[in-house]
Order: sequence, then structure tokens, then C-alpha cells
Amino acid sequence: MTPDILIVGAGSAGCVLAERLSRDRRRRVTVLERGPGEVFAAALDCLPIDAADRAVPIVERGGRPIVRGTGVGGSSSINGAYFLRGHRADYTSWPWAADDLDAAFDAADAVMRASPFAYDDLGDVARTFEEAYGSGVNTRPWPSDGVNRVWSNRVDGARWTAGHVLAAAADRPGVTVRSGVEVAELVTSGDAVTGVRTVTGEVIGAGEVIVCAGTLGTARLLAPLVGPLPVHEHAERIVRFTPRTVVRAPALLQTVLHIDGMEIRPYGDDFAAFTSLEPAGVPIGVADMAGTTGRLDGETVDLGEPDAPSSARLSRGVDTVVELLNGKVFADLVEPGSVRVDPVIGMSQHAWGSLPAGSATDADGRVNGWRRLRVVDGSILPGPLRSGPHATVVALATLIASRS
Repeated sequence: MTPDILIVGAGSAGCVLAERLSRDRRRRVTVLERGPGEVFAAALDCLPIDAADRAVPIVERGGRPIVRGTGVGGSSSINGAYFLRGHRADYTSWPWAADDLDAAFDAADAVMRASPFAYDDLGDVARTFEEAYGSGVNTRPWPSDGVNRVWSNRVDGARWTAGHVLAAAADRPGVTVRSGVEVAELVTSGDAVTGVRTVTGEVIGAGEVIVCAGTLGTARLLAPLVGPLPVHEHAERIVRFTPRTVVRAPALLQTVLHIDGMEIRPYGDDFAAFTSLEPAGVPIGVADMAGTTGRLDGETVDLGEPDAPSSARLSRGVDTVVELLNGKVFADLVEPGSVRVDPVIGMSQHAWGSLPAGSATDADGRVNGWRRLRVVDGSILPGPLRSGPHATVVALATLIASRS
């Protein structure tokens, strides 16, 4: 039977949207996912960005590495399980009421089992970092300038992913999840999107198509309809040090500092402790949250470069971190003379904002100029956030589904 709603992509937005929309038992909802259909929940002390069946590397014009999740759960299955809201002021110009956003964030925290790390759960680097900044650590749901304890989507030391959310709807008669199905293009008739064509040539029709393929995947499908798209990212410089002893690191990132438009990220240990990467030193990330501006054109991804104000902020942040690591509080953790700065500016794996709600789409993700087509994922974020986008993407999927 032709579904009422066809969702392309079972990542964070797609899974949450499908579960919420299918609560109306009259709807027929089909979800297409190119990767595996099983829920994948790795422990927090593992960052499975090199899992062959769950992580997809993407070529970027500047050679900067991009890895996105595939399979049910999408990137929520392979990321650092960081689930932090933006600051309240980040959302004031967005096309949703503050009360509606509050309710959506509360619902997102609940369904994703998000909670702040407790002090006793902190690893050595996170605990030392918080000691360096005194006692004013914010553990409330809304972050603010200063040190914020990270909220994390986890249960018993493992990620609680969007795949778990979709699994709650598996027995509903109106829900169909098809894994191992990759969409090649959207099928159109006049100004309406009538379905999709898969890479095997199958045409799947639907009353409405909602693309939830992630900012980069969605752009690949939308560019033939709307042309090249902008994209924004959070540029990040890395300061590293060699630890004096083995450090305890139960999770990748447990606390952050928000200051001067930046997020300073004391990662728990060398990335090699969480992945198969070669050891390179314990990293402290300095991310400028204003965002770069790049371009998406079909298969071409260009994440852009920091502008002059962004570069200046990054330099100030790096100086702050270098001074901190060479100071008294970190003396027992840092090998003297080992602090160094990566020469290359990287990115945070936070692509967003290519089809911003309020201009390129309406508040429910409907794409301007096209009927029966919506986008609900990081593509529709209308502006920069002072935190990573994952919690906001889930909250928007929750909010949009509640209005549909």
C-alpha cells in the first residue's frame, strides 16, 4: 500500500519523527534506511566512527575528514553521546514559540534518556578542567556562559540512540521500516514530489515525502530540485598534551566551557583510546560556534573556512587553553613541555543550516516551491547554536511531529 508518509533516513530526526507520527494509528508511515536495520548501542568508552557497517566517510573539498552514521539510529549510534541544548537566546528568532520549544526539548531529553554526567562519573581530564574553573558548574538543562556539565543520551554506560526510539514503534501496524534501501533521487510530477527512486530502480510512491537524511545526505537529494545549497560548520582547533600517567576516561566529552562565542572541549583522552586512530596526544578542542559558510552541490561538499573574526576567536581560545594546560591545576596531569597546537583547523562533524526554517522551508519543514515535500533534520536549523546540534535536531523532530 502507498504510505501516507515516506521518511527517507532513519537517523536521529527520522527515527523520532516516525515514532511520533505513527502514534496516530490511522497513518501509514514507511521509513527507508540505506544501512542496517538493527539497533546499535556501543559503550560510551568507544567511538565507533570506523565501524564498517555503521560509519560512512564523506569526501570534503578541503580534505577534512567527515564521518556520518548509517543504519537505524544514524549518527546517534556513533557520535560522542553529547546531547546539550543551545542557549535560550539562540532560539529567539527561530520560527517556533518558546513554550513549544521548551516542551519539545523536555520530551527529547526524556525519549533519548538524556541526563548530565554526575561529578563522580567524571574522568581525570574533565574533573581537572572543572577544578581549574572553580565551583560554578551548570548542570541544568539549559546551558549558559561558563562551565556546563554535558548532558548525554545513555543508559548503563552505553548510548541510547534514536534507533531505540524507533524500536518502540516496531509493532505498530502502520509502521514499515525498510533497511538496506538507498534512495537515489526524488520523483516529481510538476511541482509535487510523488515518491523516490532507489539505487536499484524501484519507485516508491507516497502521499508525502519527508527527507531526514542528515544535512549532507539531504543536500544530495534536494540539490537537483533547488540548486546548490549553503552549509555551516563549527571550525575547531585542537590543543594536545602528553599525560604524565594513564588517564581514566569513561566517555569522550563530559564537560565544556562556553566563552566568547566558543565551546572549549576537554576530551577525556587521546582519540586513540576511543577509536583505532593512531595516538596523537590528549586533545582539548576550541570550537568557534558562529559557524563557517560552505557549499553543497550534489556530491561536492565544501565546509568553508573561518572568517577573520572567527579566526581571531579561535586564536584567543587556543591561547587560553595553552595557558591553562601549562598552569598549576594541570601540573599533575600534563607532561612538561608537551603542549602543542595542531597546525590544521578541523571541523566538528556538525553540518547544519542548508535549508533554514523560516526562509527555505516553513516551520514544519515544507520546502518552498514544492508540494508534498518536507525536510526535517539539521538542514533546517535557522541559525547558529552555542552547543552542538544533536539535541536541537531531536527536539525539532519532536515539535514538528506534534504539529502534523
